[in-house]
Amino acid sequence: MIPKSWKALQPIVKAGSRSLTTSDLHRQLKKPILVTQSSTLQKKINYYAIEPKNEPTIGTLMKESRSRDKNKLVRSCQFMHREFLVRISKVIIHLQNLPYLLLTNEDIKRVLDLYMYAFTDMLHQPKIQNIGDVDKFNETLSGLLDDLQDILLILSRGIHDSQPHFKSEDFNGTVQKIMDYITINRLCNRILARHHLSTHITREGYISVVNTELSLKKIINKNAAFAANVCQNVYMDTLPEVLIDGHADTRVAFIPNIIDYILREILKNSFRATVEANLHKVDKPPIICTICNTPDFWTIRVSDRGTGMTEEVLKQVENYCYTSFKQEQQYSHAFGDLVSVAGQDQGSSLAGFGVGIPVSKAYVKFVGGKLEFQTMPGIGTDVYIKIPQLSMMLDNVRI
Repeated sequence: MIPKSWKALQPIVKAGSRSLTTSDLHRQLKKPILVTQSSTLQKKINYYAIEPKNEPTIGTLMKESRSRDKNKLVRSCQFMHREFLVRISKVIIHLQNLPYLLLTNEDIKRVLDLYMYAFTDMLHQPKIQNIGDVDKFNETLSGLLDDLQDILLILSRGIHDSQPHFKSEDFNGTVQKIMDYITINRLCNRILARHHLSTHITREGYISVVNTELSLKKIINKNAAFAANVCQNVYMDTLPEVLIDGHADTRVAFIPNIIDYILREILKNSFRATVEANLHKVDKPPIICTICNTPDFWTIRVSDRGTGMTEEVLKQVENYCYTSFKQEQQYSHAFGDLVSVAGQDQGSSLAGFGVGIPVSKAYVKFVGGKLEFQTMPGIGTDVYIKIPQLSMMLDNVRI
């Protein structure tokens, strides 16, 4: 589907002497954007790409969120306008500098197209001068978030398909760098945008994008229910129970979307491993989630009694594009397809492209935490998600 915000590009982007139609834009998704765009637009991209990013800390965002001053809302829009031009242009340059063979892949070209259109939308955004311009800009910003929602899925699919054409050492190094960069860039952009949009509303329990009373038990149960639903529909078998122990009533201050994504990926893998290792057994070993809360960190350990991982698999599991779906097990493709259909967002639609674990690792590292695996082949796997308390993140995590 062509994003609705692209319609605004028709009087801007030219092909010869006539304006592009929506049909033209559909066809352009199959062409390298570098060929179709003007040198003037490229100069704009180059100009903003060398500008420094502003990287406010989480603490700064939380302080700013307390103000409802109208003039501050206008200044916030002006800041976001310039900041997104800079951030998007830097991603475009990174993509343009990928090896040529990668840029010939249709999905990777499409990701580049999506960023180019997002940049053009922002570039031609009317000047923000007063409170009356705020709603229009916020609509553009929200549309941009929607348009770029699935870029990790599209990019990972393109990289996955390009893998056979590269030597593994060169390919893995290139992929790790570009995927880590775009993953964190995307995360920061969405946090910054949600912070800006949240200044217009009041949400109970939130300061900016931080939920100050986040129940770890509730978020575990939420994602366990999702994984269980997927497994039930695929395997038509009894499911493992999820038990929560340790400091089960712990509430923390954290950005929910980050831990939500990580738990969904870990629990998805734990359910699949447990069910496939115990097919047709009425009583399956439970998945145990243990919560530990200390003054400096909080930790969630997810323990399953599936098949575990060999040393070879353990070394590769954090690499982008490594996936156990290559093993062609009986239910693997059905599981991946159903997760894609059932997923509430991109975070649950990446099965089969080897992205869930490395993205989770990048998220945890971004906030100063650790994601570690302890595994026993033939027995099961323990995954440790260790996150610093908010007090340690306020001045150390830059968005």
